[in-house]
Amino acid sequence: MKSVVPAILMCVGGVAAADSLPEVLVFSKTTGFRHGSIAAGVQALTELGEDSFVVEATEDPSEFTPGNLTRFDAVVFLNTTQDVLDESQQEAFEAYLRHGGGYVGIHAAADTEYEWPFYGKLLGGAWFKTHPAVQEAIVVVEDRHHPTLSHVPARWTQTDEWYEFRANPRSRVHVLASLDESTYNVAEGMGDHPIIWTVPVGDGAGIYTGGGHTVESFSEPSFREHLKRCVHWAMNDGWIDLTPQQGMKGWSDSDQWINAGAVMVNPDSPRALLPQGQDGGVLVNGDGHVSDLRTVSEFGDVELHVEFMVPEGSNSGVYLQDRYEIQILDSWGKSDPQHDDCGGVYQRWDDAREPRGYEGRPPRVNAARKPGHWQSYDIIFRAPRFDADGNKTANARFERVTHNGIVVHEDVELTGHTRAGRGGPEAAFGPLRLQGDHGPVAYRNIRIRRIDESTSGQ
Repeated sequence: MKSVVPAILMCVGGVAAADSLPEVLVFSKTTGFRHGSIAAGVQALTELGEDSFVVEATEDPSEFTPGNLTRFDAVVFLNTTQDVLDESQQEAFEAYLRHGGGYVGIHAAADTEYEWPFYGKLLGGAWFKTHPAVQEAIVVVEDRHHPTLSHVPARWTQTDEWYEFRANPRSRVHVLASLDESTYNVAEGMGDHPIIWTVPVGDGAGIYTGGGHTVESFSEPSFREHLKRCVHWAMNDGWIDLTPQQGMKGWSDSDQWINAGAVMVNPDSPRALLPQGQDGGVLVNGDGHVSDLRTVSEFGDVELHVEFMVPEGSNSGVYLQDRYEIQILDSWGKSDPQHDDCGGVYQRWDDAREPRGYEGRPPRVNAARKPGHWQSYDIIFRAPRFDADGNKTANARFERVTHNGIVVHEDVELTGHTRAGRGGPEAAFGPLRLQGDHGPVAYRNIRIRRIDESTSGQ
């Protein structure tokens, strides 16, 4: 796909150059019911692109060829219905997504391609079944941190035609929001009723949102902003920025942390960090002995990028699912790094065995920088697997850990949580945790994305 310009656009005379903008294909072919809101949807998406993406609207399925799709950073299925792509076009679209493309499905996108199993994966099996009359209902936001819904209240009142689906997608997708069926007159009712969700697909990402039946929905400000954010999220391959620019939104146990504009080693003490300014996306623990940060959202298989700074002698850690730690330590200059040095997979611990510490894994090489300098981890993590009865069928695994651009681990299996990880039974999902009680540390540019199980080992 084309490279995305997520935040800063190349400009000429203060205006973004058109040929530098990502392109989005808005596809609205119908072979069944045709929504009268399609034109309003195309207009809304075109307006929402403003200076951040360019829309090409089409109802021509011949656009779906391998060479042509590479022009686009995302494809929007806007109220498509029934069979809209032939077999070769389906193959091209599937390959596009698996190689990093983005998909946004709006409303009747769930009334599309019933016989195509891959498309069913995008929907979590939730093809359209029926609907009641257009009416007001409350959308319950379940993932308050997700960028596509972070601008709306926890109980978001919207008027639309609320689809009921042939299957509940919850076990196959990440649900962002659901409908409170007690707030409107259902047709048949689903009980648990997801209405907005995401799904990873290969190196790409997909999102479905159930609104968009009426012309009026495409002029409603909060829904328009939601659509814009959906497109941006899909263009960016499903990455989520976990670093708030202000405050500590999205994190729990954060009262003693500071969101600073910058940070530096305290000139009066090489073992302390000095926050500078307020708000800017640099998260700093106050005195090095505060609570750990945990995301409100939970994750399974993920790709994570995180940047950190420690002063002389300091200690922290990044815990995937609150259980499996990659150590952070001032390890500058050590010639023989161990599991508890920077980049190490911290050991497990059992007081009943000898040795009590076991299964730690040192980094292949000490890639640590001098204290007071920014460093980075890029981590691909695979969550443990469980069968329908809750029995574990596969261990958690660090598929790859890259420290400052150097691969320090590949395919490290974890039979259980590392020392100081969350106790109790392992699980398929859990929060990201950043340690704050072992010394001063700062974090910035924390980005995460859910990844497809089928990409394991690639």
